[in-house]
Amino acid sequence: MNKGISFYFGFNVEPELKAKKIKEAGFDSIITSADKRFNKQNGKISKQVKLFKKYNLKLSSLHMTYNNDELPYFWEEGKEGEKLKKNLIKDVKIAKKYGFSCVVVHLFGKYSNVGEKRLKEVLKVCEKTEIPLAIENINCQSVFLETFKNISSPYLKFCYDSGHNNIFDKDFDYLNKFGDKLIALHLHDNDGESDLHTISKISETIDWDRVAQGLAVHSNISLDYELLNKKGNDLTAEQYLNEAYKQACDLEKRIEAYCNKDK
Repeated sequence: MNKGISFYFGFNVEPELKAKKIKEAGFDSIITSADKRFNKQNGKISKQVKLFKKYNLKLSSLHMTYNNDELPYFWEEGKEGEKLKKNLIKDVKIAKKYGFSCVVVHLFGKYSNVGEKRLKEVLKVCEKTEIPLAIENINCQSVFLETFKNISSPYLKFCYDSGHNNIFDKDFDYLNKFGDKLIALHLHDNDGESDLHTISKISETIDWDRVAQGLAVHSNISLDYELLNKKGNDLTAEQYLNEAYKQACDLEKRIEAYCNKDK
């Protein structure tokens, strides 16, 4: 299985050196964002992709450009909601241009006909470009559920975030209920209370065996870790990456064990 990581994983490292360290740790693929606010941190998306190609890192998912405070506008009348729609379409086109597998989306607010119409407009672009839209489970389960209930499209997919599931709705089995829509992963651990985006060596409360069982029918999916290293520790960037890769390998073994049980 491919093992991926977010290009920014919580350490301020120069972009090319960061790509080199990620490859040396053993990772195969990368997830990132085209958000211009992170250009100083990651470089422009065009330069990022050049680095990924240079170090033979496959392009996995592209995260939408967003501001948390603005997300509810998507479901409301007005210019702000239209701007969010246009930015999302722009990200879909960027994903198509560079070859990312999908665009990961945060949907937050109160579900409405206005937002549904906008989402369907975005999905039309997805159909033309053949770039799926992967809705991530965040701290707004109602919108997530309403979206899949009301919109049917082969390009409407699901991005499973293990850390969010562990904090916001631990007893809800997303992988079982929406596994047929799964296309992307955001794997990370936490203390069960805060969205730490860290590795299990630092803070482990997630039942990774349960996650592995849910992923057993998705052996072709990339095990992508979205890490931000928010909790203080003494690890260097290299040590952190090595530990993350070990965790990915451990998860792969757990998944394989469940796959073999079914044979």
